[in-house]
Amino acid sequence: MKDNFKIIINIKKTILYLDKVLINFPNNEKVLKDKIGSTMYDILELTYLANELNDKIYKKKIIVKIKMIDFYLKISCDKKYISYKKYIKISNYLLNILKSLYAWVKYEKV
Repeated sequence: MKDNFKIIINIKKTILYLDKVLINFPNNEKVLKDKIGSTMYDILELTYLANELNDKIYKKKIIVKIKMIDFYLKISCDKKYISYKKYIKISNYLLNILKSLYAWVKYEKV
């Protein structure tokens, strides 16, 4: 399946980058590591659903999950599991996804 949908492309890039970052998490933070990974995959799944069903509820759920990812990453940065530089880089990825998502929601209202 070929994806030309910009949000999905950006989410996949973010997942690939996060997978590389999560490898270095300590074993005692398995819950946080798993939560970050599973939430990113949930975001991808919800984006496919929102695109297919054209439902505003799914778009709002995506926004909430992205904000939760940012929260989890902030905790990870505070605990020094990821560097501040990586936190900023991932946050910028998430910000681009959010901007695209808000534009998508605004476009659907028109």
